[in-house]
Amino acid sequence: MNPTKEELSIMKETKKEILEILKKQSKKPRKYENLVVNLALQKLNTDKFEFDGKMVFNADKTILIYVVANDEAITVPDTVKVIGQMAFMQHQKLKEITIPASVEKIDKEAFAECDNLTKVVIPASVRGVYGFAFSECDRLKEVVFEGVPEHLGKNSFIGCEQLHTFRVPNGSAQVFRKALHIIDDPDILVIEKDDPIEKKHQQEKGKEEKNKEH
Repeated sequence: MNPTKEELSIMKETKKEILEILKKQSKKPRKYENLVVNLALQKLNTDKFEFDGKMVFNADKTILIYVVANDEAITVPDTVKVIGQMAFMQHQKLKEITIPASVEKIDKEAFAECDNLTKVVIPASVRGVYGFAFSECDRLKEVVFEGVPEHLGKNSFIGCEQLHTFRVPNGSAQVFRKALHIIDDPDILVIEKDDPIEKKHQQEKGKEEKNKEH
């Protein structure tokens, strides 16, 4: 069903609003920003979409198309099933991302070049992490997989120079090493949930949290 003239008019005005926000937030042009926005908005020409002032979604908010907000901490809404291609790309301020259990797919380059992102927790609901999804995240040190995706692009974390630890479900370490082409890389730890190293890590983490409470 095609949008009405009134709906098309509203979408046109909203696109202007999105671009104005981006213009104000960008003190200097970011390499891929115009490309991402233009691709996203081209797709929206014939489809209904939603914009909450921070994020652009498809009509039912199941696809996160682009994130306008340049915040340090962002929580993806629990309506989202797909984090779209280049949705967060080059969001330099982003330090914390909360991905809900509703998400099933993290598309190509979704978080590429988010240089201040240090840790990512990928819920068990995620079935696919696609090519270069977290590539060139300069400060990314740890990735936690709560499940085993059906598809894991071998270049998903390429260029993450400080990334040395993957925490994965029991019995899946070799699956991750093979998928990410790090079978013989001694510098990268792929630690299963019940591994003694992981248990020690969790104990230390618990102590730290208790100390913070006091």
